Amino acid sequence: MSIPAFADIWSHLERATRERSPFNFLSLASLGLDGSPQLRTIVLRAADGKAGTLHFVTDFRSPKIAEIGRDPRVALTGYDPVRNGQIRMSGVARLVEDEIVRKALWDRLRGGTRTLFEAPYPPGTPLTEDGAGPADPAFRPEEGDLYDRFAPVEITLSHLEWLDLAATPHLRCRYGRTAAGWASSRLSP
Repeated sequence: MSIPAFADIWSHLERATRERSPFNFLSLASLGLDGSPQLRTIVLRAADGKAGTLHFVTDFRSPKIAEIGRDPRVALTGYDPVRNGQIRMSGVARLVEDEIVRKALWDRLRGGTRTLFEAPYPPGTPLTEDGAGPADPAFRPEEGDLYDRFAPVEITLSHLEWLDLAATPHLRCRYGRTAAGWASSRLSP
């Protein structure tokens, strides 16, 4: 069995930005400010196979923004139960500052997603038991425009692995970014 084409694997990621797919939701790992590993689910918003980049969005006040600012190395994984395939990726994340790209990502968000940026408190703020306000009464809600809280993040991938568990025998391959493009190699599953 031959190694799948790099473009075919990327097509799964690109499709996940346009329609329902198992790769809509990926697990993102970063290094916490205290040095511990942090893992959370993100929604894939854009994928560019030619550039080797992925985008997701978050609240600017989210801890992951500070984590990425301190150490931009991240890893992602996703699993497709229908195809019985796993994708693993690693690269470097950065906050998107290009206003044209930022605005384009904002404009693609649905109203329900935009309301997430209405939260008066940063993600992870301890709240009272009933959720009516912060546990610390001295903590004040933040004012500001929703767009000011919008933080698109771009990940430039350095490695991508595909594990096909439906194949017999299982097939695992790795693509690594080089100066000349992407180099592939087959790995033991």
